[in-house]
Amino acid sequence: MIQKNKPKTDLKIVVNQDVGCYDCFMKKIILPGIILLLLAAILLIRCMDKAEMEVLTPMDARTPEDAAIRYIRKMDTGYFTINSNTVKATQTVELTDLVLVLVQSSGTRRGGGVETCEMVLETEKALLNGWETKTGAGLCHETNDPTNSIPVTIGSSQGNSTLQNSGYSAVYGFVRDPQISKVVVTWEDRQVQPVEVQESTYLTAREGKWSVKRVEAINDQNETVYTTTDGTSGENGNKK
Repeated sequence: MIQKNKPKTDLKIVVNQDVGCYDCFMKKIILPGIILLLLAAILLIRCMDKAEMEVLTPMDARTPEDAAIRYIRKMDTGYFTINSNTVKATQTVELTDLVLVLVQSSGTRRGGGVETCEMVLETEKALLNGWETKTGAGLCHETNDPTNSIPVTIGSSQGNSTLQNSGYSAVYGFVRDPQISKVVVTWEDRQVQPVEVQESTYLTAREGKWSVKRVEAINDQNETVYTTTDGTSGENGNKK
């Protein structure tokens, strides 16, 4: 009986040796590999988070201008493609509870040529941090149009009034003539607002709902070189 049990004892010893070798293999090869994979995954996640922060940080709307520029760059009309490299804020006007930002950009209209656009955007403080854009209005025109002799474009917009404020009225546009350094807006109540031309644009605004009576373009010699005859319609103006 003892001799018959010896093979079983030998077999048991062999099995135990195999198990011991497997444990050694797990400890020396598999476990270090798993640890390395986990470390690599953690490093990858951290790098991705850092890259995402680096991409988002420049787009943070820390100022009204940042919020307005981001708004224009995200616009998708389907028939007008904006060149994001041309988007820039040129003028701002602070009102009671918001800041108006004039943004200029260039793009290509489907089936047409290159156009330049000026858009006035309403920006306000965000609930948590930074600034956000509410809405806006604008106009576009051909960048190079030799047949257009009007030295300035004229656009206007009004903000909705609420229980807290009476809204606003704004006049803005593009200045084609480089000799024009100032634009003077006369409102229906005869209040006069002069505004300096900056980067070939102008923007002026006031609280309340007002119509524009006249817009004048002034050159460096303080001479009036152009004036409208019916409010903000640049079509019916007189070039001096």
